[in-house]
Amino acid sequence: MKKLIFIMLATLGLGVGCGASVKPIDLHDPNIPLDARRFIADAQDAVSISRARLDDAEENYENTVRWRSELTTREMWPAGSENVVAKLDEFTDARVKMAELLRLRAEVELDLAEAKYTQATAETAMRNDIAVYDLEPIRALSETTRNRLENVAVRIEEHRVVLDKITQEWWRVYGDFSQKNEVPAFYMSPEIMREAQARAAANQKAIEAKKAEQPAEAAEVQDGQIKLGL
Repeated sequence: MKKLIFIMLATLGLGVGCGASVKPIDLHDPNIPLDARRFIADAQDAVSISRARLDDAEENYENTVRWRSELTTREMWPAGSENVVAKLDEFTDARVKMAELLRLRAEVELDLAEAKYTQATAETAMRNDIAVYDLEPIRALSETTRNRLENVAVRIEEHRVVLDKITQEWWRVYGDFSQKNEVPAFYMSPEIMREAQARAAANQKAIEAKKAEQPAEAAEVQDGQIKLGL
């Protein structure tokens, strides 16, 4: 009888959002199967991990904005460098936009983790006769949030292509300018320094690969004749 009254109250107590009305399940309740409690615990862990990732993404965004302000200080560039500075602005703006998109992805990932936790809690409550919920809007929220995350992922990959192109253009413009003008050492964040080193290593590898593709002909000149080494 008490369980029936509780179910009726839970049903009447559902709000418009449904997810906000789903009550947490006590993970120490021995009346709930162990596998069900583990299912809820995993969903809780996913929320905690997503919150930590969002904190990291927000910190990365703030650091990127600070990096842009330090990098684009006009005093470090000599007269006549308007074009290279304009390309630098384009490069750093693209970096900031990527940081914004990564932060947005972390936000949506947290939304999805919370939606899945709510869904897991509601479904577990229903399976174990703890409460009754309207699962349709709860599951719909998880699905729409998953679609949002997929859309953000597409935007990130699209911008990654743009950023790579702008990055290559920036290094070309800066390289040409620095060869013709005396400029101070270009300030680099650790991330940009790693990129420069990786690019230099890739270029060296490409040069070595090109040399390896050339015919390996060993020529010896003796008595005015060319002998091909076999």
